[in-house]
Amino acid sequence: MSDSSAQPQREKPVRHMRLGDIPESDREHLAGAGNWLWKIPFDGGFGVLKVYLGNRNPMLHVRKTMGNLVLTGRTSHMPHARCKMETETVRIWEQHGFRCFGMHPEVTFDDLPDGTYMLFDFVEGLHFKNYFKDASVPLDERLATWRRWLPEWHRRHRAALDHDEPRLIHENGDVKHVMLVDGDFVYFDFEIAFRSRNVRDLVGRELLAYLRSVGKFFGDTMYETMMDELVQHYPDPALLMAGWEHAFHNDSLTIRAARKLDFALKPRHKTKYSKYRVALDLKKRLDARSLTTRGR
Repeated sequence: MSDSSAQPQREKPVRHMRLGDIPESDREHLAGAGNWLWKIPFDGGFGVLKVYLGNRNPMLHVRKTMGNLVLTGRTSHMPHARCKMETETVRIWEQHGFRCFGMHPEVTFDDLPDGTYMLFDFVEGLHFKNYFKDASVPLDERLATWRRWLPEWHRRHRAALDHDEPRLIHENGDVKHVMLVDGDFVYFDFEIAFRSRNVRDLVGRELLAYLRSVGKFFGDTMYETMMDELVQHYPDPALLMAGWEHAFHNDSLTIRAARKLDFALKPRHKTKYSKYRVALDLKKRLDARSLTTRGR
């Protein structure tokens, strides 16, 4: 998939297609659980048709929606809602100068229900998940890419705070959801968003989610190195304290007490890459730099 310009685009004329008219030999099925994804011919190249209906039991969407709305503070899991949320969120990220997969809302598929699909551009790129563990890329080059990305990560966190916009925080944020395309950073997967207005806490949550995925996917050595680079090169190290605050110092005394109990009582939270252990790792490094002042 490719990026799309952050500049306003002139509305394109509606184009009608039918998925059923595309021979099965010309479709590549990329995934099919919560969503169906097909790589299909489009405009002399390829596009990716994302259908949010998937093949799950409809009641699962209802149960997940109830859990999201009541328990986890997320938006609806219903197919129409996820399609609408992804479209809106891509536009928000683009407006703030972040590159996302190019969308084609002008393309309609007459054999699919309205509001349940989107056609995206397709290009080749490197997922962070694969790039940073690729030993064929010199370590210095990979770390230079990480240092180059950190100011962009911070800029998004700052924009989310300044505009009180939780949709600028990636609900599914980790190293699987950033790509390198021609040297630029491209973002994707925005079907679900947080509803909380405590954006600083969401920044902290995303910080921990990315760092946990660094450890899980790249191993101990890269985790330690990339964590050190983060504390050294993230433009506002004081804002990194939001990660520790998310795990141990929530504004709600009830949530804070519950998390302390959660950390103390559940063995899985003692593992190296639990959110609590990663939060403590981060604070240890920040304490060493005497940057414990809260920043916003």
